Amino acid sequence: MSTDIANKLPIGWYLKEADSLITHFTNTTFETYGINRFHWQVLKNIDKHEKISKALYYHQVNRFLSEAELEDVLDSLCNRNWVQHEGDMYSFTETGKTAYADIAALQDGNHQKILSGTTPEEYLATINFLETIIRNMGGKI
Repeated sequence: MSTDIANKLPIGWYLKEADSLITHFTNTTFETYGINRFHWQVLKNIDKHEKISKALYYHQVNRFLSEAELEDVLDSLCNRNWVQHEGDMYSFTETGKTAYADIAALQDGNHQKILSGTTPEEYLATINFLETIIRNMGGKI
């Protein structure tokens, strides 16, 4: 093992520290909208797919949120009239589309700040590296 690697902390520390800092940074930025990172992720998924199923979406995020926490996020978005639901499906209201556009612009700024000093190639290499680790440990992407 090279001296450079031997002098570093374990990879898990960097993963948890980065995730913790991203969550804090994102939540702080979104405070003016009264939302957090998990609200943003739901909104982004609705934008990407037009509608999301709570049951199917929960399978994507169950390592990060309990079912009750996801329900709270969805309820809060419905209570704001940003999201509507019919059965298990959630989609934007007109108010939600407008709010999403504003929040997406804010998130673009977050993304630029977080990735400042990196290249798209470094970002992709990091994602590929993490995907390999996940697959090596039996995880699914």
